[in-house]
Amino acid sequence: DRVKEALFGRIQFELREKCILDLFAGSGALGLEALSRGAREAVFVDHDEGAERAIKHNIAAAAMEERAVFIKNDYANAMKLFQNKRKFDIVFIDPPYASDFYGPAMRGLAEYGLLSDGAVIAAESGAPLTIAAWGYALEKQKRYGKTFLSFFRWKEE
Repeated sequence: DRVKEALFGRIQFELREKCILDLFAGSGALGLEALSRGAREAVFVDHDEGAERAIKHNIAAAAMEERAVFIKNDYANAMKLFQNKRKFDIVFIDPPYASDFYGPAMRGLAEYGLLSDGAVIAAESGAPLTIAAWGYALEKQKRYGKTFLSFFRWKEE
């Protein structure tokens, strides 16, 4: 809860009418919170069947069906589907902490042209992230217990 509070405290003034991508969505809590705080729409991506059930249930319970889309796919294939079709303003990246998905996910977002200029990428991880390539600038990184919360800004070159 502290991490989620810190995350939304940091981006609260950037949510209004924005398009959100919630990669590794799990329960969909981050994307739904963004919608409840004024985001225009959220796309949820997860390949797990349990996550699919949870996300669909939570979207319906929050009455957000008109502004939420769930895509059952792994993150890499989902990003390929969006290529030249979607631009996102805020991206949440919260894979299993022991995974090595952070770099490939951020590279894919950049390579497939999925980010609007000035997009914010918020990543939760179990260790500090040091991704300083592909047009990203690390704006802030803070530790909350065992969780690191990192904010990157995308700047089109």
